Amino acid sequence: MNSKVDTNILNQRKIKESLLIVDIGTSSVKTSLFDLKGNILPQFSISIAHSIISKNDGTSEQDAELLRSIVEKSIDDVLEMSEGSVETVIGVGFDSMASTLVGINKYGAPLTPIYTYADTRSNTQVDQIKEDFDEKILHQETGAAQHTSYVPSKIMWMKKNINNFQEIDKFIDISTYIYSKWFENPNFNASYSISSWSGLFDRNKLEWHSELIKYLGISEENLPILNPYDKYEMGLNKKYLKRWSKLSNTPFFLSVGDGLAATVGSGCTNRKKIAITVGSTSAIRIFSDSKVDEIPKGLWCYKLHSKYTLLGGSFSEGGNLINWATNNFKLPEIDQLNNELIKLQPGGHGISVLPFLLGERALGWSNNSKATITGLKYSNTSIEILQSILESISYRLFLVYQMLESFVDVETQVIASGGAIKNLPWWIQTTSDVLGQEINISKDYQDTGRGVAIMLLKALGKIRNFDDIETEIEDKYYPNETNHKIHKELIDSHSRLYEKMMN
Repeated sequence: MNSKVDTNILNQRKIKESLLIVDIGTSSVKTSLFDLKGNILPQFSISIAHSIISKNDGTSEQDAELLRSIVEKSIDDVLEMSEGSVETVIGVGFDSMASTLVGINKYGAPLTPIYTYADTRSNTQVDQIKEDFDEKILHQETGAAQHTSYVPSKIMWMKKNINNFQEIDKFIDISTYIYSKWFENPNFNASYSISSWSGLFDRNKLEWHSELIKYLGISEENLPILNPYDKYEMGLNKKYLKRWSKLSNTPFFLSVGDGLAATVGSGCTNRKKIAITVGSTSAIRIFSDSKVDEIPKGLWCYKLHSKYTLLGGSFSEGGNLINWATNNFKLPEIDQLNNELIKLQPGGHGISVLPFLLGERALGWSNNSKATITGLKYSNTSIEILQSILESISYRLFLVYQMLESFVDVETQVIASGGAIKNLPWWIQTTSDVLGQEINISKDYQDTGRGVAIMLLKALGKIRNFDDIETEIEDKYYPNETNHKIHKELIDSHSRLYEKMMN
């Protein structure tokens, strides 16, 4: 975090116009100012950590009011830091960890915690939905496999387990809840993007899935009003008008999913580019301006607008497993860790891993998957165990990559972003070896926020197309052919272990 003194030193010349972007992630809230070329102004940027409450019964939740207070404080701090240095904020934008759910009463107060994508307590309810619907048809209509990470099963679980369920007036995502508190006339609007991550959104009709909401015993009035992301609100209420006077005439745009924002921010805005993002979690995606008629089994398909589609697969695991291993195996700091990993041979540990510590999403979307480690020997070190875990995540990325190949152009560029993979060059090289593809590293260290900034610039008419702002590549990693052959065999072993455990 930069102090006010640092800000004054770094900003000799006043900035006329900027964008304020809030990134609500699973482990932190990052709020920053960006210029009108999509570049972060690092002297006006803050990150505030928060944590998800996780329990052995599958609980994964956060206090809604606590997270709202963190978001609001981050805005306070950035506005204070920029005082006297930035004249105008012409737009406020958001992205949020996707597939969150909070129940509020008719006064807009939360009656439940935030249930995150990683909450797996609705396993039984997922099974019930699969029995009562044609799963394949539902997947094509909603773009999502029915799973505990999505909203329908969570609402069913809440109905059975929340004592005051009948008092819930609306079921909304966390960004819509936070956003609704600031305006004179809150309408509980939500973008197609953030709503696509619910598993309750009809991607073809751009409306809530009528059969599913009827099945859940709710109505459209119990859900946010759907809009394109470029719809905005103005008119802060008295409390926030006083608190954020600088934003009194600023449009606040609807939140988008963090995965979409990271894809746009890394420059992957057409079928010639594949985005790999590894932060706390990991995903691989393509962004297209054409409709996906048939979604491959195991992948999801989310909408931004009537025109734009995001296709890919995601995993609940990523950099969070580095943190988990560091805490449990007493591993060295990240720089030393990278140096130790570089010394090791691919797969030389003899360990096979299914990395589902937080359950499985792509590709199988199993309700009851658990992490599996086999082949562990007395001679294996803690570094080798971590190596085997991270290699297995790269194998999962490869399996989705294979399925995306038919949707991309022949000459495809792979661009990686996200702090977890950028901070561990060994992992980038390993993923390049696994895919057998060159991997480009985007220069911007906050691709997610940058993606929102680019989307706001388009919404404000400052640019015509998302790719009007080019992504600068800071580094390239090339696959090692010998290692690629080794990993191909290991991927086969990984897939056999997966089939064995699933059966």
